[in-house]
Amino acid sequence: MFESSSLTGSLLRVALLASAVYFFTIGTLLRHAPSPDGGGTRPDPSHTGGEIRPGGTGGGGRDVGSISIELYSEASCRGEVMRYTPDNDEALCERCADMCHRTFPSGRKMHDGVRSFRVRGPAEVLGVGWSVTASAQCAGAYPYEDPGVVRSRVGPGDACVELGGDHANIFVFTGLPSVLPSEKKTYHIAYSAESSTYFGFQAYANYYAFKGSRQEEGTGYTRLLTAGETDDLATRIPTFQAPRVEFSNRYAPINKPDVVDKWMRSPQAPKEEVIVLIDPDNWLLQPIARHVSKVSEGHALAQQAFFYKNPLVKELYQLVCSRNCAYTPDDAAVPYFVHREDLRKIAPLWRELTIKIKEMSWRDPSLLTRFKSIQIDWCAEMYGYVFAAAELGIRHTIKGHLQLRDVDTPVPKSQESKIPMIHMGRAWFPKGDKSAERWRHTEGRNFAYRGIQVWCKCNWTASHIIPWPVPSGTDFASTQTLRILHDSVEMYGPLPQSKYRGGPTRHGYNQKYP
Repeated sequence: MFESSSLTGSLLRVALLASAVYFFTIGTLLRHAPSPDGGGTRPDPSHTGGEIRPGGTGGGGRDVGSISIELYSEASCRGEVMRYTPDNDEALCERCADMCHRTFPSGRKMHDGVRSFRVRGPAEVLGVGWSVTASAQCAGAYPYEDPGVVRSRVGPGDACVELGGDHANIFVFTGLPSVLPSEKKTYHIAYSAESSTYFGFQAYANYYAFKGSRQEEGTGYTRLLTAGETDDLATRIPTFQAPRVEFSNRYAPINKPDVVDKWMRSPQAPKEEVIVLIDPDNWLLQPIARHVSKVSEGHALAQQAFFYKNPLVKELYQLVCSRNCAYTPDDAAVPYFVHREDLRKIAPLWRELTIKIKEMSWRDPSLLTRFKSIQIDWCAEMYGYVFAAAELGIRHTIKGHLQLRDVDTPVPKSQESKIPMIHMGRAWFPKGDKSAERWRHTEGRNFAYRGIQVWCKCNWTASHIIPWPVPSGTDFASTQTLRILHDSVEMYGPLPQSKYRGGPTRHGYNQKYP
């Protein structure tokens, strides 16, 4: 977050800024361009500073609001100044500020344009010292293995730091905890599923990954099961069960908004402040409390969707909306980080709009061609969610790298530990690896550039044939996918054979309990 001022301003202006209740976020004023229709802002997924909030995202206080770094356009800490607090995040780092694409208030570029800086705040937070590191590369928005450190361990007790001829383009607060006490919020992780072999092995792997991802103590977790009765996995995995609606037999993804709505209205409804909705094939790797801390009522956080900035989304919204139609929907995808009270309002409208989109396309099949690039046939449920949020005026900060999909470009090793979760689908061994021949798939030739495909959730063998061990040189997403699969079977054993799922056969793999 930041404030802007000029040292040539009056003492009155300085005093007013120092006592201001609001710290303006870099994401709001510099990166959130107004929507063409005036219906709010559209966050850039590579920069996620958050919206205006009193005293910083965490609610203020000495642990966030009084800590800052001041970046100056001239030497000797003079000229224009931009102020950042630790609740500013970027796509590839937390508690940091990246200068790429930023400007001083006058419009002067900050990239290679910061000449000096000063660190402000108490010497210690929670009894621990902290400092700021300045580096040359824009490593908050772009994946550099070496950010090129130019100044390190600059603390609040240091005088103005001159950069001279050095370029500093990313400033990182170091030594602060990922989540400060004033930023903490309780949260509950949930996903929708059915009872089948296809969903069963994912349920085991998802729960195993959750248990090993070091979430905050007391974090809730629920599998939202659409089925006629509770299945045999519910004795091991926390589960809420609800019967399916008839519409599910024509379009299975309707289960997600339907079961979420039933859950939110049930005695088992979550008590936590923030709900994190993932998919069964989203497997957690890291704590997500830092992302949870960004959520407040009326403001959610989500992954950048594949349809990001596609104008057809707004065009489709105009066909289905009944209120707030001037609003520009957020291009959001799972994981959704949303306040409990917001989700309570979103869920029934999410279901209603999903059904509306599907029925509209069934009546007029030409819509499938018109909106082919945004895949409304299968992804109607995704648009149901973002349109429901839009009608209610619930805004999302859109952020990249909340998940890593199997088909995404591999991240540098330096960024692997920062990936909160994977969204699995396939796994590859390196080209030339001899062990891969044992597992090689004939399906997936379009992805041959990634290596030798050895596993795919689309294959009926996915639940019980898991390539192992994983050879060195295997990409990160494939490694984590196979590790979690292998280790979850080691922990829980094979899926039980019962009436709740078909067997691990070509015809039984997707057979679901009604």
